Amino acid sequence: MREWLAASAAKPPHPYFIVAPGDDVNFCEREGAYPAADPGKGDVYVAHEYNWGTDEFGACESVPHLEEVDYAPNSCLTLPKASCSGPAATTSIPIVSTDLTVIPGYNRGIGNDFPRIAVSDAHGTVSVVWNDERSNPQADILLQSLDLVSLSPVQSAPVKLNNDTHIGTLHFLPGLRNVDANGNLNVSWYDRRRNPNSALTDVFAALDVDPRTTSTPTSNTRVTNVATDWLSVGSIITPNFGDYTDNFIDLLPGGGSTMYAAWSDGRYNIPQPFCTHEGVK
Repeated sequence: MREWLAASAAKPPHPYFIVAPGDDVNFCEREGAYPAADPGKGDVYVAHEYNWGTDEFGACESVPHLEEVDYAPNSCLTLPKASCSGPAATTSIPIVSTDLTVIPGYNRGIGNDFPRIAVSDAHGTVSVVWNDERSNPQADILLQSLDLVSLSPVQSAPVKLNNDTHIGTLHFLPGLRNVDANGNLNVSWYDRRRNPNSALTDVFAALDVDPRTTSTPTSNTRVTNVATDWLSVGSIITPNFGDYTDNFIDLLPGGGSTMYAAWSDGRYNIPQPFCTHEGVK
C-alpha cells in the first residue's frame, strides 16, 4: 500500500508527443481530440476543438473558436521517445459553436462541436466534420478537407453534408473514422428533419462522399428505423445521449465496404447503445 501511495503521488511522466500545448495566456480550453492515421505512410493527424466552453469567459471571449488539425509525420513517432518537439504542420478552421445553444431533450443543456477526422490516400486528403451554426441555429454538419502533409484547404469554404434546408432543424454529433474502398467518406449524425419542431431524433448519413467535393450531397440516408423523443426518455447520466457518435468502415476482401454506425437510442425508454450496418461502395 505504501508503494502504491508513493507511486500515485509521483509527478506524471512527460507526454510522449505534445500535439497542441495548453493555452497559458488566455486559458482557453482544448477539447475533443480525435486521431486519424495514414495507412500508407503511418503519419498521424489529430483534430480537436479550441475554445469550447471558455469562449464566453474573460480573455477567451475575444479568441476565435476553432477546429484545429495537426500533422505528425511517421518519422517523428520514434520509440521510446518522439524525435520531434511538436507537429510538422497545423491548420485552424473557424467555426460557429453550439456551446451556448440549448438542445431540447439533451440533458447537458448545450452542445459541443468535437470534430471527427479521416484520411483518404486515394484522394490525398485528411477530412474533418463537425456540427456548426453559421447557417442554422440548430447546426448543420460541415466538411472541410485538407491536403495531406501541407494541410492546405481543399475547399474554399466548408461543405454542408445534410441536404435538408429547414432552418431550426437539429443536426448534431457527426461520426467518421475511416474511408471506404474508394477512399470516400461516409458520415452519420443525429438528425430531426422528419419532425423539426420536436425532440424526435433519428440518425441520418451522407454516403459515398468524395473528400474533394464542393457540393452538398443530393441525398441523405436514414439510418434508424425508430425515432427517439429525447424529451420523454429518462436517464441519470449526463449527457443522456452522449457527447459523440461514431461509425466504422469495414473493407470487404472482395471489394466494397460496409459501414457500421453506433449511437445512443431511447426506443426502450432509457438510452442504450445501438449499432447497425449498411453496404457502401
